[in-house]
Amino acid sequence: MSQRAFLGLVALGPVDPEILRRLRIALTKFFGLRAKVLRPQPLPEQTRHIVRQQYHSTQLLEYLLATNTSGALRVLGVTAVDLYIPILTFVFGEAQLNGQAAVISLYRPRGDADGTSPPQAVVLRRLLKLGIHELGHTFGLGHCREEGCLMGFAPTLEKLDHKNLAFCKYCQVLLADFFLERHISPHFKKYEGILLPDAAIPARESARKRRR
Repeated sequence: MSQRAFLGLVALGPVDPEILRRLRIALTKFFGLRAKVLRPQPLPEQTRHIVRQQYHSTQLLEYLLATNTSGALRVLGVTAVDLYIPILTFVFGEAQLNGQAAVISLYRPRGDADGTSPPQAVVLRRLLKLGIHELGHTFGLGHCREEGCLMGFAPTLEKLDHKNLAFCKYCQVLLADFFLERHISPHFKKYEGILLPDAAIPARESARKRRR
């Protein structure tokens, strides 16, 4: 199982292939699991709220599960449309806790909501943080209260930008235990080469230190 486990990236609607490529590379290095860009899927019209002009993220998760036949350990949907759940004005993304699917949106990280145009590096950094955070939920990690931890709740772009591109030591241990219990062996040989400087300590290293 350890050699076959991989993460799947799926574009939901039009998404810049370069963004998917950069996310694939960074996610592979962060989690130590191979990531693949899977066949894109159209946005299902039934998930669109006509009045709000947004797409229901929970319904998109259900759509991802229903259409994904890739065998990916976890699948991350990436879309350019604005997402919502009924109790919130918008969401950056959503994931199934201990489930197989997560989804993130480019819409607010790239400034579509307020008309700003942040540098591409900022947008990619935000997307990577969102992708790792939501995938963390699928690996059983809840919202963390540790200052700066990437699993902390960030309802605004300002708070998202202030989070580290790293899990705290506690979340690293939980992630390592998740992999260990499922006999998944991530590979971190090129981890230090991640394109962003303040990446997390590899979870496997954290677990090794704890067991000493």
